[in-house]
Amino acid sequence: MNLWKSTIGGMALAALVTAVPTQVLAHDHFERIHEHMEKWEEKLDLRKEQKDELKALRDAMKAERKTLKEQNRALYKQVKEAIKSGADQGTLDNLGAQLGKVQVAKMQLMDKHFKGFEKVLDEEQKAKFEAMKAEKKKRWEEKHQDMDDDD
Repeated sequence: MNLWKSTIGGMALAALVTAVPTQVLAHDHFERIHEHMEKWEEKLDLRKEQKDELKALRDAMKAERKTLKEQNRALYKQVKEAIKSGADQGTLDNLGAQLGKVQVAKMQLMDKHFKGFEKVLDEEQKAKFEAMKAEKKKRWEEKHQDMDDDD
């Protein structure tokens, strides 16, 4: 009886472990960031030249984003297959390290994009943008403070 429960429990855990990351991968964070940037462009009342410069920046980074996304998906698939096939820990660690490098590259690209965004702004827009970021950070901290209180 215990073996049966352990087997079912293990299968349920495996299904959960593979389903949740798949949902995360389905959502492209770069696209969400671009949606935010478009909203910021409106709120900051950017001039046409600034909007054109930002569009050129987005277009220039599009191929790099796509490459990183494809690498991420391919490595994730390899990790998933390695786990299913019972690969040794060394293989999993190696794949995990490769996946980590791709994640770092994605973060670096996003940082580069944010710096490019801020570089386009004039002093008044930069001040307004900093105020917007501070307000967003405050709301985030308040939201997460409530979660910490629940513990």
